[in-house]
Amino acid sequence: MIPFVGTIKQGKLKVDFQSNFDRWLMTLEGQRVTIDIKKFRKNRTTAQNNYYWGVLIDILSKHTGYEPEEMHDAIKIKFMPVEKAGLISGKSTKRLTTIEFVDLIERVQRWAAQDLQVYIPDPNEEIKEA
Repeated sequence: MIPFVGTIKQGKLKVDFQSNFDRWLMTLEGQRVTIDIKKFRKNRTTAQNNYYWGVLIDILSKHTGYEPEEMHDAIKIKFMPVEKAGLISGKSTKRLTTIEFVDLIERVQRWAAQDLQVYIPDPNEEIKEA
């Protein structure tokens, strides 16, 4: 499925990039289809992702000795566990909304401070060199 975005105005759907949407519909000519409309969710921002990897994961990786990808996997399993066929893995952070990503970062900061005695600065906090 190709995701399209639009706005509801006066009970009617106004699709962004209507001509692209129309071309896609033509590829489905004569077929039965389902329509799935959801409220728009803004995924995490590039700035959030850069902070996550460049500050949060970097600090925790250095503290624990894990490689960055290992630290990321550990955080996903601890804070967003998913069980499939008896195996535990972590939910992907790629589809988190901006608010969900802020919540994850705050929970990791609290955990790091309480359990690891590691301070992780806030995203917009100025870091002072000693």
